[in-house]
Amino acid sequence: MPAASAPSLIRSGWDAFARLATVSPKGSKLTVGLDIGSSSIKAVALGPRRALGPRPVLGHHLMELGQGGEVHLPQAIQRAIGALRVPTNAVTISVSGQWVIMRVIEMPVMKPGELALALPIEAQRYVPFRIEEVIVDGTILGPGEANKMWVVLVASKRDLVERRIGWARQAGLEPVAVDVDALAVANALGAGMADGSTATQAIMNVGTQWTNLAVVKGGVPYLIRDIPWGAEKLSRRVAEQTGLEDRAVAALLKQADAMPAPVQEALAIMCESLTTELQLSFDFFENHFGPPPQQLAVTGGLAQSAGFLEGLRRHLPLPALPWSPPGLSGQFSVAYGLALRGGRS
Repeated sequence: MPAASAPSLIRSGWDAFARLATVSPKGSKLTVGLDIGSSSIKAVALGPRRALGPRPVLGHHLMELGQGGEVHLPQAIQRAIGALRVPTNAVTISVSGQWVIMRVIEMPVMKPGELALALPIEAQRYVPFRIEEVIVDGTILGPGEANKMWVVLVASKRDLVERRIGWARQAGLEPVAVDVDALAVANALGAGMADGSTATQAIMNVGTQWTNLAVVKGGVPYLIRDIPWGAEKLSRRVAEQTGLEDRAVAALLKQADAMPAPVQEALAIMCESLTTELQLSFDFFENHFGPPPQQLAVTGGLAQSAGFLEGLRRHLPLPALPWSPPGLSGQFSVAYGLALRGGRS
């Protein structure tokens, strides 16, 4: 399998963010996003936009993974994509987690070609791995102060990217680009923002093991990060606090109804560490980029959980509201954002 390589051209704009390992760009108007999670695989197919509204969802599918699911990932991916019933094998995939480094940094103003050469050197200040072990990419966000510019830098362990490309290819697919989950979620949110909007919005995608956060200002994500906190950790800790089984807590978390009081109290306690991380991120944004977001869009598997949202609201000074892509549940936010790649008009 050939090694994935970073693109030679870095451009600003939503469709160019974190083209972390573009493999073989294609111009199909039908685009498919493939979100390979730790507990499930989500796939979304989008058609070309025909009017002013969102691009139509041609198909979507969620494939749950059992224990040891990684052994059978190519087959599960193949089934998930097959369920879409679309005539393409081209997909956009993504990475996230501890082996992915994301930073918004200030650099001297330079041309895109110069930035492509400078990023691997700059990345050595932030990446705790040997530079030859990672794939580095980035794009210009906008002007800074004193002849500086803001740049989003993304680096991923090379073997993580190549492993995911390998899974997709074993399933008979052809990855056209590799993104990161946090930017895919930002892309999903940004697709619904009015052209020319200067609003600042935050979106948080809660996964099984990781939470992706993006703060978008004027259509541009000036803060992106992964937080090591997810539904699995929440269920386990609440179960310990209440004496319930993990499965029982997980089932309660899927409800849109109010929780029993002991479970709700345990949830509120367990949400405090997450909200502390969120508030630190919002403070950083305010110190560097202006007024913080006025509300938090919550997406992912817990977006419809009344107990989880109430737990967040106990600690956050801003409203936490459920959000999902048009015509889909919040579980498909990453896949939807990935499918938007290459097809934004």
